[in-house]
Amino acid sequence: MLQTFEGIVRQGTVRLPPGANFPDGARVYITVIPTLDECQARRKAAIWLAENVGDMLMPGPAVLTRQGSQPAWRFSVMIGSPFDEPRGPLGYVDVDAEAGVVIATPTLAQELIHNAEHPGSSAPATGN
Repeated sequence: MLQTFEGIVRQGTVRLPPGANFPDGARVYITVIPTLDECQARRKAAIWLAENVGDMLMPGPAVLTRQGSQPAWRFSVMIGSPFDEPRGPLGYVDVDAEAGVVIATPTLAQELIHNAEHPGSSAPATGN
């Protein structure tokens, strides 16, 4: 039977709630939840896109991935308006799931602008 318990890490040890008993030989999987949830990361990505690229670009679907040893939210970058369905992806923007900062190369904004102005002319830009 699959059971879920929420615990907190203190000094490298997972502290489970009282009454969480496991039978001998039980297989246990631990998933570490990032500090920044998808909604907060989406806001960070949307602000970065508006300030650095343009207000017609928006973060699309997200995937939790890794940038080196750090967890990161990767959002596809879509272009759209209130009158049209979003199109894309034009590229990807990553947000560090612990620090809450956008991970971007110095050229990412220009690559996204180019891809928005010339749809289908090149591979989607990526922030890392």
